[in-house]
Amino acid sequence: MLACGRLILDVLHRQADSGAGLVPLTSRESQLLWELMHRPGAVVSKDDLLARVWGGATDSASNVVDVYVRRLRTRLGPDVITTVRGEGYRVGPG
Repeated sequence: MLACGRLILDVLHRQADSGAGLVPLTSRESQLLWELMHRPGAVVSKDDLLARVWGGATDSASNVVDVYVRRLRTRLGPDVITTVRGEGYRVGPG
C-alpha cells in the first residue's frame, strides 16, 4: 500500500482509491501511479516515466504518458495528477 493524501494505491491488487471507492487499474496504470506517488510533490518528467514504466521502449515524442494520465484522471478524479507545464506530472502537495 502506498498513500499520498487521500489517494491510496494497493500495488499488490492493482487498485486505487481517491476517496470515492476502489478502482481497478491495469498494470501500466498501477506502475505509472506508483512512480508518481512514491515521490509525493516531486515533478516527474515524461521521459523519466517513459523509461521507468515503459522501459524507454517508446519514443519520447510519443503521447503514451499523456494518454495514461488522462485515463487515471478519468477514473480517479481530475485533481489527482497535476500537470506541471514543460516539466512533467506530480501527485500530492506541490
